[in-house]
Amino acid sequence: MNRIFYYSNKLILLLIMPMFITYGDILCQDSLKELDLFSYKSRLKFGNHLYLEKDYLRASYEFREYLKYEDNDTIRFKFANCFYNIGRYLEAADNFKSIFYNSTIQDESRLAYYKSLFFSGDFNLFRNSSRNEIYLPEKYLSEVNRLYFTSFLMDNSVLPDTANFISAFPDSNKNDIRNFYIQKKFPQYKSPTTAALLSSVIPGLGKIYVGNITDGLTSFLVTGVLTFLAIDNFNHKHSFRGWLFTGLGAFFYAGNIYGSAAAAQIFNAGVKFNFDNNVKLYFEKRNYFLPENNL
Repeated sequence: MNRIFYYSNKLILLLIMPMFITYGDILCQDSLKELDLFSYKSRLKFGNHLYLEKDYLRASYEFREYLKYEDNDTIRFKFANCFYNIGRYLEAADNFKSIFYNSTIQDESRLAYYKSLFFSGDFNLFRNSSRNEIYLPEKYLSEVNRLYFTSFLMDNSVLPDTANFISAFPDSNKNDIRNFYIQKKFPQYKSPTTAALLSSVIPGLGKIYVGNITDGLTSFLVTGVLTFLAIDNFNHKHSFRGWLFTGLGAFFYAGNIYGSAAAAQIFNAGVKFNFDNNVKLYFEKRNYFLPENNL
């Protein structure tokens, strides 16, 4: 009986032992796969995939982890470019600076640095930095120079010399650039003071001056009618109505003067908005005359 029990147990062990061995192998393989998935090489592959899919935020996380284990200028460039593409331009500029020296892509990195400063919107910082010859990329001097002059169209800084400004751009675009330069230097603004003075002489004339012809004529008619009613009532000894229409006339007269000055300010804001928008669209359409980034 004991011998039968012994052999039966042994048979059971022989049957189930391969199952435990197989399950253990599976667990071990899964663990190895999981470890391999989070290796720095796997993170680089995943980061490159995300980068190609333009998922720049997540790609930056993978590149950051990879760079902890292995230094690579191309990956550092991609890492910085991730911040550039998600609009974190100053972070991008700081990271591009890490590839300025002893690198085969240092010129590309320096150009990308200036692009990042330019698109950050801090044009004073960009211009001050672009005058630093240590950082200027030899290969892309003309591109940085064009960005430098373009920045003057983007803010309220005093425009540089006309000849230097226009000569920085391709011949095929010089006429457009010259027009932008003239519009920026001599904007077709309307003077709020002139508008107010014109309306104080002839009600509504200031609004006609800024192009609001219908409003100007309406102001002239309303003020004229109220003035006539005031005089007519005084002539007919209706003092109350005379003073009432005088008050209303004075109110519309003063409001018309103020409204004319405000209309000139609104007109000027519209001129500036249209100019800024046209400049932005023009340069965006031409990628700001910058080379394509193939990294």
